Amino acid sequence: MSRPLCIGLDVGGSKTELLASRSRDDERIRLTGPGANIQRIGIEASARTLADLIQRALRQYAAPQLASVCAGIAGAGRASDQDALAQHLLTLLDLSPAPHVQIVHDAQIALEAAFNEGSGMIVIVGTGSVVFARTQDGTLMRTGGWGYLLGDEGSGFALGQSGLRAVAHAIDGGPPTMLQQQVADQYGLDTRDQLIHQVYQHDWPMQDVAPLVIEAALDGDAVARQIVDDQTDQLTCQVEWLIGRCDETEPRIALMGGLIRETHYAKVLQRTLTERLPNWSVQTLDQRPVVGALRLATRMPA
Repeated sequence: MSRPLCIGLDVGGSKTELLASRSRDDERIRLTGPGANIQRIGIEASARTLADLIQRALRQYAAPQLASVCAGIAGAGRASDQDALAQHLLTLLDLSPAPHVQIVHDAQIALEAAFNEGSGMIVIVGTGSVVFARTQDGTLMRTGGWGYLLGDEGSGFALGQSGLRAVAHAIDGGPPTMLQQQVADQYGLDTRDQLIHQVYQHDWPMQDVAPLVIEAALDGDAVARQIVDDQTDQLTCQVEWLIGRCDETEPRIALMGGLIRETHYAKVLQRTLTERLPNWSVQTLDQRPVVGALRLATRMPA
């Protein structure tokens, strides 16, 4: 009889990653599928996406028994949403015996990937930004994550928005910046009317401009360098606020998210954190969050 299967899922807005294993020593199966953020597509559509991906994994094993599923999902912070999604997923899978299904916030699987069951802090910075900590007694705490209208300091959106604001200032006669020429070259926007039309009429994803800001900063553009410094400073403030609220947290920080893959930005953020928090270790997460989801799944009751 084959050993029961455990599945971990890292569910984002644009992509879902699956990691499956029957034991700690078993070869793992990795699959990817569409994004399934419940705030974007709804609980039922999210459950269908996850069920399809899980069934793809099951077909790769011979008569498997699915023991447990743990899914870390962006946008699934409320207990009511987590419970509803778990029930929809169980119904769609229609397995007997039914597997244990746990839906958690995506930060929880990231913490698990970074520190296993231990304490520590993660800084997640991509399109948006959020900081999470897990204390030594297992309490989960956060700062940020307010979205682009109220927060997302240090994020791709914040960098892009600041970069476009700098371009607008340059057009008005403010400090010159190579960002003005970069935006003109890449997007064909070099007048006031073109920029306003693009930003306000087309709901432009401002995070797409973030790489231009980072490139200009790396090339020595004073305006772009100041933007990167300001945004990493604001994100570091978020970390400091959370440290001030957390008792008994291991002094270690893991960085993760799409923006951390931008080498210059990651170096500036790491330098700022290290200078301001000399007693804390700072490193880039070396495990994908889906590894944390699988770890949680394997610890669920049999």
